[in-house]
Amino acid sequence: MEIPYLEHFGFSEKPFGMSPDPSFYFESAEHKQAIDCLTFFIAQQEGFALIYGDVGSGKTTISRIFLNTLDRQTYNTALILNPVADEAEFMKEVLGEYGAGDIPDTKKDLYDRLRHYLLEEFQKGKVNILLIDEAQLLSYDLLEFIRLLSNIETDKQKILHTVFFAQPEFLDKLKDPMMRHLSQRITVTYCIRPLTYAEVKAYINYRLFKAGARGTLEFHDRAMKLIHTASRGYPRLINYICDRCLLVLYARSSFTVDSHVVSKVIIEESIPLSTTKHTKDSRRLALRRPILIGGIVAVVIIGAAGYYFMIVGAHKFFSSKTTPTIQASGAPAVRVPSPAVQTPAPPGGATPASAPVKVPTGVPAVKAPPKTDIVLKRVYVDKEAANVRLLPDINSARIGVIVRDEALKVIAEKTDRDKQKWYKIKLYEGREGWISETVVSEKMGNGNR
Repeated sequence: MEIPYLEHFGFSEKPFGMSPDPSFYFESAEHKQAIDCLTFFIAQQEGFALIYGDVGSGKTTISRIFLNTLDRQTYNTALILNPVADEAEFMKEVLGEYGAGDIPDTKKDLYDRLRHYLLEEFQKGKVNILLIDEAQLLSYDLLEFIRLLSNIETDKQKILHTVFFAQPEFLDKLKDPMMRHLSQRITVTYCIRPLTYAEVKAYINYRLFKAGARGTLEFHDRAMKLIHTASRGYPRLINYICDRCLLVLYARSSFTVDSHVVSKVIIEESIPLSTTKHTKDSRRLALRRPILIGGIVAVVIIGAAGYYFMIVGAHKFFSSKTTPTIQASGAPAVRVPSPAVQTPAPPGGATPASAPVKVPTGVPAVKAPPKTDIVLKRVYVDKEAANVRLLPDINSARIGVIVRDEALKVIAEKTDRDKQKWYKIKLYEGREGWISETVVSEKMGNGNR
């Protein structure tokens, strides 16, 4: 399927794909350190290593980059991407990845075939490496079986070297007393941390360059700050946000990603900000949110209906008793009687004061002067990014996101039931919203302390 914005931006391929692509590999300090740890692990001829990190941190990409660094003449490798299997299925997949032929069916025959294959490859001078992605999905039984496979060894060294790539919850499995024999054998462990802000900037520009960008596309610094905050520095989420930003630009025939575009994507895709801290109270309020929203909607509907009938009823009542006023530009106000009241003309053709007067056609009506908001003060965002709400309430809908040091005009203030102050501010495109006092300061740069 053709990607719509490729031609618009002059890309030769999609710059922010969701699948791990070694050709787009950006070597951050964390990723380089992880590969260095694996290189050390292989050199030491150890049995088990663990590389772990949160979702989208680049574990699968690292596994493939590491495999690409190994000489096929020296290393015999297998990469298991889906470890959800029983022991027999697991051995079949491992033998298939190694390229071994004559794969049997029974569990005992599979074990014998795998054991003989590993010994034969070792005797040829090859190093057998097994990489298991998504290792947190491994069952306890399969983990114990993998540990038993490591017992296939010579008197001096292991002949199978296993690397687990997992999410942090894998550590909880290793803490189980049943797993103590395996956890004690993991000699190399490394945690992949998120990209820094400087690395996020370099990462975005690098991927644009690799995709063939011609220089017309631009990401503003504030936009990149907001991307870093919303993604928490994880490459997969960076790719997702940037891809959606490019779709927005394509729809607008634009070439500039600013903070407003990123804010729009964050709101529409419901991406939470990492600066949000969840306390017990906030979790309790989150559970009540559906009830609160339902109550608010009901109150708004009832209030709107009552307001409508009040206004319509009042209008009908007064229109039958009073005379409306029409005022033309440059002319005094003229009272026009209701059609239901007929005043007979006096003799002599004189026109009474209350007789209708025809207003000249084509005379424009007087327009009210535009409303101007009084700016109470200016405040500045002192967090990496801050949410803007529809109403002065932490549970209100999020309608915007603003980055650090953004200057805001305060046009109203309000204190909620929890004694928290909120500021009403002007947003881009003439919209208005509310921001909490806790995320702003009256002096720029206070959040950099």
